[in-house]
Amino acid sequence: MPFASPNAWHYRPADDAGIVELASWRGAGSLGLRPHFHDENQIVLVLSGSRAFRIDGTTVTVPAGHAALIPAGLLHAPIATLDKETVCLNAYVPAGRTPSSLRVISIRALWRSVDEIWPKHILEIADDIQSRGRSRSARIADKTKLGVTLTESAGPIGAIGMNFGRSREGFSRMVRRELGVSPHAFRMLSRLNLARQLLRAGEPIAEVAADAGFSDQSHLTRLFRRTFGTTPGVYWRG
Repeated sequence: MPFASPNAWHYRPADDAGIVELASWRGAGSLGLRPHFHDENQIVLVLSGSRAFRIDGTTVTVPAGHAALIPAGLLHAPIATLDKETVCLNAYVPAGRTPSSLRVISIRALWRSVDEIWPKHILEIADDIQSRGRSRSARIADKTKLGVTLTESAGPIGAIGMNFGRSREGFSRMVRRELGVSPHAFRMLSRLNLARQLLRAGEPIAEVAADAGFSDQSHLTRLFRRTFGTTPGVYWRG
């Protein structure tokens, strides 16, 4: 996919049913972003430079010639890197079977630019990583249930906590321990993921902001840029 300008993330739909969307980066180093998660598995292919992520208090580096799978729902914070040039492709694929943690594999120096990478290559890499990973544990399933409950329930946090047999404070501590962020922050990240889905479907930005539960378009734009490295307007144009 072409780079419209350096030092910025560029997103576009994928021309393949097995891939939700693609994103590319080329610039000096890579961009640090707010902690977030995705509804899809994220495949990270690093062609030059490196990418780094903060996950569960640990820094994981993906060097050039390697690919990583970040499981759907896994909270991660991209960390800024200082390489002379980083070229990277992200592919977002349906969750399907998912390992319990981030996985990194070598892909060697197979490609020099993201334009040489076809959807079949990405899906082959995704299958390779997933086949090496352990299946989701019962604890991961419990975390998924907790996340779904927070996302789908519009009730107050205290009321949700009661359904889990906990006080509001106790429930908030459990969510931080299991999901890595507060209940409010988790709901906000879920709304940002919904906004991406609505933008991909072609819904106007103002309507996306309202439908995803943001106070206004500027509120959505501010959080979207800090979290995904681009604005809804640029993302929407693909």
